Amino acid sequence: MRDKAQSWVAKVIVGVIVLVFAMTGWESISRFNSNDQKAAEVNGTVISTAELEQAVSLQRRQLTQQLQQLGDQFDPDMIDEQLLRESVLQGLIQRAVLLEGAQDADLRISEQMIDQMLLNTPDFQTDGQFDANRFDVVIRNMGLSSRMAFRELVRQELMLAQLRNAYQATAFATPAERQMLARLENQSRDFAVIELDTDVAGVEVDEAEVEEYYNENQADFLTPEQVVLETLTLSRSDFFDDAEVDEAALESLYQREVGNLTEQRRASHILFEVEGDDEAAALEQAAAAKARIDAGEEFATVAKELSADPGTLNNGGDLGYVEHGSFDPAFDDALFALEENQVSEPVRSRFGVHLIKLTDLQSPEVPSLESMRATLEQELKAEQVERRFVEASRELANLAYESEDLAEPARALDLEVETHGPLERSGGEGLTANPKVMAAAFGDDVLLDRRNSQLIELDADTVAVVRVKEHLRPEQRPLDEVRAEIADLLQFRKSSELAGERAAQLAAKLEQGEVDSQAVAAELGSDWQVHEAVGRSDRDIPPALLRSVFSMPKPEDKPVYGHFRQPDGSQWLVELRGVSTPEEALAEADSPMYGAYIAGQTGEQDFAGVQQLLEEEADIERF
Repeated sequence: MRDKAQSWVAKVIVGVIVLVFAMTGWESISRFNSNDQKAAEVNGTVISTAELEQAVSLQRRQLTQQLQQLGDQFDPDMIDEQLLRESVLQGLIQRAVLLEGAQDADLRISEQMIDQMLLNTPDFQTDGQFDANRFDVVIRNMGLSSRMAFRELVRQELMLAQLRNAYQATAFATPAERQMLARLENQSRDFAVIELDTDVAGVEVDEAEVEEYYNENQADFLTPEQVVLETLTLSRSDFFDDAEVDEAALESLYQREVGNLTEQRRASHILFEVEGDDEAAALEQAAAAKARIDAGEEFATVAKELSADPGTLNNGGDLGYVEHGSFDPAFDDALFALEENQVSEPVRSRFGVHLIKLTDLQSPEVPSLESMRATLEQELKAEQVERRFVEASRELANLAYESEDLAEPARALDLEVETHGPLERSGGEGLTANPKVMAAAFGDDVLLDRRNSQLIELDADTVAVVRVKEHLRPEQRPLDEVRAEIADLLQFRKSSELAGERAAQLAAKLEQGEVDSQAVAAELGSDWQVHEAVGRSDRDIPPALLRSVFSMPKPEDKPVYGHFRQPDGSQWLVELRGVSTPEEALAEADSPMYGAYIAGQTGEQDFAGVQQLLEEEADIERF
């Protein structure tokens, strides 16, 4: 290049290099300054697409776990991805607005408060004590990169809680509000109801309707999305067989356990109170009592006559069996220096002056090493297993993160890769019945990016990692396969609509007085079911009917009529005859229950109003 720098070839090469670097640099600058990585911006605070995707993934997993509780009724299509994404983004925007509001209100969270919360969180504890390793596993499963990131998340949540509490904790209920709620809560209604059944058999559906519905709703007729999973499971119990117990450690633990066994002594005492600083009088009384006992009188008799301890004087001063350290040091030292049936000299304690008698002595029964061997070995093994399980769990998490599949983690930890499936989102049996496993399997990073999952904590003793071996995407089901299904659906809808139209016509005629109740009953071939003084919490009435009846307007000089759809498509025709509120309901208005409920609702409304105002005043831009 130095020799040919002036040639046109060198100039062309240099020009191309400069152009490439210029274009590459411009692309980087453009990407940096573009909005591609922004989901929204709130008063200059950026909500990145990465934050949004992580929040959407977390929300999807939570929804999936909740829906899986429906069992066979679970349908993954119940989760609308677009609606989910919009809802999560709106939640992140509201969170950013509230955080800024909390900061403007000068709210603060101390480091000590965060420390205390972390130390007392059961999810971070092992045997009731904070476990740093468990803490790391939990926050890693949450998708957080560091402890500091989690502490910042906790700080923000506590600030939001402070802001919310500022409004909710200061809300109150007025007497008028309590009386109104008491009236509504204790209101009862008199009504009659008659049912209009659907006539599914009388409804015809032709082929053209079936084909039209199929063509317009093809997305409803897809095969379920399925996956074939590979899993690695690590259990605490797997390490017990490999744990070895050192005889010296066993002997040391045995000696420690035996050393904790303590001698027990049964004591009786006579207490003489010290009046002010006059200790001499109490000592003189104690000496006189000691002389009587030495002369042959029963200790219990003297105690019942002279002791100032009301809790023991009636049983001869008996204190029961005690261990060293149970009483005042002076009392303890005197008691454990006595021989059996010996009575002490007067002893001064902070309670007064005592005479103490040792009435019985129980030496601890020391078990042999062999009798305790099984228990001690289990305890020593448990300590080894705990360390090994934590180490292996951390190693599994790291290997799964670094490996392209599960072969290397399985080889390194001597585990067996198990295959499950095909499985739907609702899961299967055994390991795949666990909602955490299926939520991880259908997460974007595992399902779409084909990565190994993060470490999944199934319970306190078991962790797992999953990988999607095969992804079976939904496919269109042919019309012939779903023809009968569509026909049944259309029949149901048509019959429900016809029942609704008929119920509406009858309700209108009853309201206008064109027909009476008995004529309607005769036309329907059924009887009105009469219900009197029915309250809002009545359990004998179907909840849907009860809600509908209590939504009807109060009748004045004549009954009010309405009709409501039943879950099976049939109709309830309702005649509301009267509404009443007992006067004693007003006496209940002063109950704390009503005040607490109204205050809670008012606090929620106040906070929602503040949130709406902050959002209206914020500069929000969605990308």
